[in-house]
Order: sequence, then C-alpha cells, then structure tokens
Amino acid sequence: MTDRGQHDRARGHAGIDDDEVLQRLGRHAIALLQAARDAGDPALIAQAEAMAMAVGFALAAHLPLSAHTAD
Repeated sequence: MTDRGQHDRARGHAGIDDDEVLQRLGRHAIALLQAARDAGDPALIAQAEAMAMAVGFALAAHLPLSAHTAD
C-alpha cells in the first residue's frame, strides 16, 4: 500500500496539481489506444480499450455533480 501523504509531498515539490495529473492520464490512455489500433492486434486493442474505459471512469469520478443529478 502507499501512503497518501507521500504522494501529496511529492506533488508539492514537483508543482503539479491534480488537474494536470488527470489530464496527463487521459492523454496517455488515448495515445495508448491509438497505438494499439495502429498495431492492429485485436488483443492489444481490447486491453487498451479496457484501460481507457477504466481511466474514463476514474476521471468522471473527479467531476463535480451536476445540479440536474441532485434532484
């Protein structure tokens, strides 16, 4: 397991905020999926798609709730 404080300290020294980390994660997921599709390997594509979906869910979890969903 990792210590959350350890990551907070590391982030503070690097000057990287949460939004930047999430944006990088999304860009990496897209790039991996594009590379898998370029390679044309069905197994690799399926794995990259699954990873991209997981990243999408993780990113969506950080979005604020809309006023429409609160009703």
